[in-house]
Amino acid sequence: MPLYYLTLAAGLIVTVGFLFSRSKGASVKNLFFKMASSLCFLLTGVFAVIANPENAVYGVLIIMGGILGLCGDITLDLKYVYPNDSHPYLNSGFIFFAIGHVFYSGAMIWYYQLEWWWVLACVAVAFVIAVGNVLSGKMLKLDFGRYKGIVILYSTFLAATALISILAAVVTGTTAMLLFAVGAVLFLLSDVVLCFTYFGKGWDKAPHIFINHLLYYAGQFLIASSIIFIGK
Repeated sequence: MPLYYLTLAAGLIVTVGFLFSRSKGASVKNLFFKMASSLCFLLTGVFAVIANPENAVYGVLIIMGGILGLCGDITLDLKYVYPNDSHPYLNSGFIFFAIGHVFYSGAMIWYYQLEWWWVLACVAVAFVIAVGNVLSGKMLKLDFGRYKGIVILYSTFLAATALISILAAVVTGTTAMLLFAVGAVLFLLSDVVLCFTYFGKGWDKAPHIFINHLLYYAGQFLIASSIIFIGK
């Protein structure tokens, strides 16, 4: 238990440093800073599993989602470091995060044995939200261009994780799922900001970048922290 809290505290300190550094612009230095921040929420998850070994399967699935998130973090920042290759890096980032959300949702579905029709309903609603997001692009002054397909795919997995976690929190009433649901909603909100940053105009300023990463890391740390409370 102490190692979990120690890692969590260290991670929060590193992440706050990264938030201020990254808001000043993308660089190779900030890429490594970002990797360190992401490793911190992974270590938080690892030590949470060690502290709660009876529910290791749930924890390992969450950690796998976090690892894919780390891969997504790296590829999305590489598009700034190597702007001429931004297209494959952006697509790779979307794919890594989408698969990561499969693991996140899978952890909840497996542990709580959620009824398949509820899960299917969440995915269906998530798909409607994703399509609506893209269709509203012109109204919101967003230009998705050739990324419409991958945005719909990723948004579906993202929204599905949030919806399933809210469902699990309501059905189970556990602290673990409450933390997960709040984390998943913050994750979703961070990507709403990111959507405007990537596909809108005038949204790539320091405050927007800061808010995006603040919401993202808050979400990831809460999701990782759910491991310590699962089964309790």
